[in-house]
Amino acid sequence: MRISEAYFEQLTDAQIKALLFDESNEVLRHADYAFLLGTEPTYACVRAEIAASYYLRGGTARIVASGAAVSDPTQTECAVMRQRLLALGVPADAVVDEPHARDTVGNMICSFGAIYARGNVTDVKSVAVITEPFHMRRSLALAKLFLPHYIQVFGYTEHTAEQCLGWRTDARLERSVRNEIALLRSLAQQHLIDDMEI
Repeated sequence: MRISEAYFEQLTDAQIKALLFDESNEVLRHADYAFLLGTEPTYACVRAEIAASYYLRGGTARIVASGAAVSDPTQTECAVMRQRLLALGVPADAVVDEPHARDTVGNMICSFGAIYARGNVTDVKSVAVITEPFHMRRSLALAKLFLPHYIQVFGYTEHTAEQCLGWRTDARLERSVRNEIALLRSLAQQHLIDDMEI
């Protein structure tokens, strides 16, 4: 079965694991910038914790915290993540605010725009995409689609095994897994991402 043919109800747990829960994204590699992808505030904090870990382990010197006021109109995801990053020991000047992105495509375009506003983007050779495990395949695919080809893109996340084991008993994660599969199928059907065998 290919991604363009993948429907949640037809996939085995092994296929879902292969599609969404890649533990190789837990390998630390240095990047010029990290793009921290927002979501609703509770889980934006979880993602910020992953980004803080990446920063404090020497992964990058700059984190672009990306996300508008989507699920909570009173605060941007960007501001929630900045606050959590600072509480975890990331210096304020290491965090670049990007408060406009309303979805994952926007995270890529607006985060690159935030880098552009800071200086010469041709000096940026690598970007680490930071998000939760279930969200990584689509995020990396969109980063590679929308960022310039001279920028090396890779992912960084944590707790992949735990999410893989727990998504069937966590309502939010199960919804997210179903959504990711549908969105990946759509992207493959539009020929925007590689339609690989799963």
